[in-house]
Amino acid sequence: MAEKNIFISLGSNLGNRLENLTKALILLEADDIRVLVISPIYETLPWGFESTSFYNACAELETTMTPEHLIKTLLKVEEKLGRVRNSEDGYSARIIDLDILSFDDLIINSSLLTLPHPRLHLRNFVLVPLSQIAPSWRHPILKKSISTLIHESPDKALCNPFPLSFWTPKIFEASAFIVIEGNIGVGKTTLAKKISDRYQVPILLERFADNPYLKLFYNEPEKYALDVETFFLHDRLKQVDNFWSQNTGPAVADYVLYKSLVFAAQNLDSETFKKYKASFLKCINKQKSPSILVFLTAEVPYLQNQIKKRGRSYEQNIEDAYLKKIEIGYKKMLETELPFLVLKIDAATYDFKESEQGFQHLLRKIYGAKFL
Repeated sequence: MAEKNIFISLGSNLGNRLENLTKALILLEADDIRVLVISPIYETLPWGFESTSFYNACAELETTMTPEHLIKTLLKVEEKLGRVRNSEDGYSARIIDLDILSFDDLIINSSLLTLPHPRLHLRNFVLVPLSQIAPSWRHPILKKSISTLIHESPDKALCNPFPLSFWTPKIFEASAFIVIEGNIGVGKTTLAKKISDRYQVPILLERFADNPYLKLFYNEPEKYALDVETFFLHDRLKQVDNFWSQNTGPAVADYVLYKSLVFAAQNLDSETFKKYKASFLKCINKQKSPSILVFLTAEVPYLQNQIKKRGRSYEQNIEDAYLKKIEIGYKKMLETELPFLVLKIDAATYDFKESEQGFQHLLRKIYGAKFL
């Protein structure tokens, strides 16, 4: 995508305001648009009329669209969420309000679009969130910084911010059992733990360190392949049964039982694998299926870097070729007809481990998978 400084504003004061803003971002991201950064949400009184308070925010976008194409896309998103603009719209309550604030330093004045937004410098509910994501932005016509515009703003309304985590969508309302999967080192356990902590739901974690054959397998894979895979399968089944005997509500896990076939297919000879698969299929029908499988993808160099970072001694000799084999195995698994929704996400695109922005991006993806 082209490198441009594109900023939009979002607002809602009807219905579920947070859900409206979140769905707007999700619908934009489903198009040729990437949401780079979102501001905190600010609760503000209506500007120019009396009604319930608005939730307002700003976002920086990246897209190959022209300004005219982008504004048409924003209007389509508004329409999908239940708003239809008309010439008498004016200042009124609305389920969603999306505007382009600026598009690079372009100055446009047409029947379709005016850039920069003609009232941008008059509204604190735009200036304040914009300053959070673009502190160095300058108005291309007024030639003033965002801080100067805030200082000179005639709008004296207070903007009350929520923490960035306030954006957190209710992903478990749509998907009661969320499973994170991916190759070795991709970050599935990290993401599962973050989700468990944020939503305060129980977590099912793979007990990789308890397999007594694992270290032996990494040194002599052919000799210990069946031992390691058989132990994993039986241990996973026992662990899953025990987990669901103690938990009945929403939950998150860092592995799906189908991964047993992925690794077994790579590590066992064809005849042994056939027997293993037959045993697996008899067991899997009795197990609870995920509502959604979030599959994290990454290139081998990224995986090797993460493996080295976490420092498990028995993983340090894993070769690129083995990670490639596992990648191929997962690909084959995802190409089969699985009894649950699969969402693929590039783990290297957003830093969900350290960045709240990156984490929110992933949560939006999970939340949006059920209604897009």
